[in-house]
Amino acid sequence: MDNARPPQDQLPDRPRELVVTGLDGSGCARHAAEWAAAEADRRHGHLLLLHAYALPAAGYSGYNPFPANMLPDLREAGEAILQDTADALLGAYPSLEITTRMVYGDAVRVIGGASEGAVLSVVGAHGANRVRVALGSVAAAVAASNPVPVVVIHPGDPDLAAPVVVGVDGSATSEAAIAFAFEAAALRAAPLTAVHSWTDRDLDGPLPGYLAAIVDPDPIQQTAQALLSERLAGWADKYPDVAVRELVVHDPPTPALLECARTAQLMVVGCRGHRGISGMLLGSTSQALIGRGPCPVVVVRPGIAG
Repeated sequence: MDNARPPQDQLPDRPRELVVTGLDGSGCARHAAEWAAAEADRRHGHLLLLHAYALPAAGYSGYNPFPANMLPDLREAGEAILQDTADALLGAYPSLEITTRMVYGDAVRVIGGASEGAVLSVVGAHGANRVRVALGSVAAAVAASNPVPVVVIHPGDPDLAAPVVVGVDGSATSEAAIAFAFEAAALRAAPLTAVHSWTDRDLDGPLPGYLAAIVDPDPIQQTAQALLSERLAGWADKYPDVAVRELVVHDPPTPALLECARTAQLMVVGCRGHRGISGMLLGSTSQALIGRGPCPVVVVRPGIAG
């Protein structure tokens, strides 16, 4: 690598400004790296380009069915991916500090380990269907287990004049998402749309329609509006330059947020994921946005708002 970047094994000395992105050779991962570079530049930070590679599990202990040159070939291909991407990004952001790193191992663990202390990690929604690790197959796992917020990038370029959108449900997960969303909107000089959706068992359930006829939705709507305003009050004071739109929707959260994502430049949601032997948990709304969201989706877990 050239002298414009630190050595491969040396991380930048300002970890809170580090943006980490994974590369697997796919176009979607390359697009994610471009988004990550723009974000690192916006934050006056550093960018780590990461490539994880491994041989797939096969055969049995002590037996290796792969040719001897397979690992060297994977390393060579990974180095080429990192070099080509770093050179292209430096052309677009000549003052951005870029570090490259190639690691043998599982992509989820590699990205998580490299992201400790970073401000966020960025992955493509769909990866390369090759022998080396495909990011697309692990995007949801990264989002559920990563130690910092994760941005999942979908194909296409969002409208940079559009608002940042955040889902708010009153939980600790949405509180962390609100914190991230306000900062993201401020960095972009963009408006923020805060969305709270609600449903009612009598109005929306499978019971006969006569129940809906005697239930007044207005008090429910007013209570939901009050909850949303209360959750936003302190953050609006902290970021007075961010124009905030409060949107209360009578709809389940997944369709409500997917609809809002159509006209957003960034969607921010909370996640109840955790790490450990017990596994990972990613909410159905987060999963749907990762899989079908039309714009970049940020998944934030409690305590890691950045």
